[in-house]
Amino acid sequence: MSTLCGILSWGECMRLLLCDDMPEELDKLTVLLNGLGYKPAAFTNGSDVLEHVRSGAAVDVCFLDIVMADMNGVELAEKLREGGFAGEIVFLTASNDFAHQSYQVEAFDYLLKPASPESVGRVLGKIKAARDKADTEGIRLKISGAARFVLFRDIEVVEVIKHNVYFRLSDGSVAEVRAALSEIAPLLLGDSRFKQCHISYVVNMNAIVTVTGRAAVMRSRMMVPISRRYADVKDAVAKRMIGGAGK
Repeated sequence: MSTLCGILSWGECMRLLLCDDMPEELDKLTVLLNGLGYKPAAFTNGSDVLEHVRSGAAVDVCFLDIVMADMNGVELAEKLREGGFAGEIVFLTASNDFAHQSYQVEAFDYLLKPASPESVGRVLGKIKAARDKADTEGIRLKISGAARFVLFRDIEVVEVIKHNVYFRLSDGSVAEVRAALSEIAPLLLGDSRFKQCHISYVVNMNAIVTVTGRAAVMRSRMMVPISRRYADVKDAVAKRMIGGAGK
């Protein structure tokens, strides 16, 4: 996704990909998703999809037409899975003839063509609900003598300033803890979505929009520095984007 999302939830910031070899059908679905607030990457053939994903483009959900001339949707899904794509796959279909093959690629759902705003919105809602339900890990903080549990998925950046650690959350709020980053970092880095990128920062890679120069650009538009010591974070972010967002 090339544009910044601002402070949004994962569901509002899902990066979608469409593939249908019928340009008119592709345009209709693109316009439909635009109307729901999404800006999907759209393709008319599987080869271009694979090139796009392999280039490092961030994709969370793929909508694939099953019946296509050069490479059908199931074959394309198989190649995406073989390449490490771990996001949701939704098939666009006019029949259930390919239902058996779709199990092999762990398809999330089907959309009968022509798709409607209601059916697309329902599928996207199911995807977000499934991810939210499966993602309940977090960290317990002691703030002003009171305990607070913060979900990992809600943490965007963790920053240390002097003797305080600031948890910058996806809703724009900040939780402040009197501690050293060396105490907090091990609790976060055990989760695959977190990576230390600077002596003073740990980032949630799912909240990174892009990496430019020596900085990570977050969904909140915050620029987080990446030091030479932690330069491997760039490769980690690229691999994560190719495979889709993790937890």
